[in-house]
Amino acid sequence: MSGQIPPSLQAEIERLQALQAQLQNVLVLKQQVENELKEIERTISEIEKVPPDSKIFKIVGTFLISVSKEQALNELKEREELLKLNLTSLSKQESMLRKQIEELRLKISEALRQAGMGGGAPGGGGG
Repeated sequence: MSGQIPPSLQAEIERLQALQAQLQNVLVLKQQVENELKEIERTISEIEKVPPDSKIFKIVGTFLISVSKEQALNELKEREELLKLNLTSLSKQESMLRKQIEELRLKISEALRQAGMGGGAPGGGGG
């Protein structure tokens, strides 16, 4: 079977590639959530500095709407909590995917060794 990858091993390699793509998507989402969370935290910090009777505006579609400081802070803190939960969930997904990828890499590498096709794990470079 020199040079031929068995169909079962090819399926495992394809599964590994799919898991790697899924991990990349999770990492992109996680980065977006982290960026939004930082922006929310900065906004909360700035709003907390203004006097209670100051006018605060928020964008709704193409309009600026006046809201109270309390209302603005409440909305931002709710969004902050939601983002933190989302970040926790994405971190768990990332960890799970990394574990699955590593296990699958080892399995593929071992199968390649047993088939006499070398020991290099496919998909190298671990994200």
